[in-house]
Amino acid sequence: MEQIEISKTALITGLILLISGFALMALGTDTYSFWKITVSPLIIFIAFCVIAYSVMHKRHNSNV
Repeated sequence: MEQIEISKTALITGLILLISGFALMALGTDTYSFWKITVSPLIIFIAFCVIAYSVMHKRHNSNV
């Protein structure tokens, strides 16, 4: 069975983006602000894409 190799830098970057997106959505009192409706979901979507990339990306080993 092969061991799954996860890109740790991409995973950490994705998690930081995910946390910052949810924090941005939670801050403030204005419900219909541009940051909560547009920017925050976009950051969260990008974070999920980065996390999926870090898990699914297969590295090419030169010593195979």
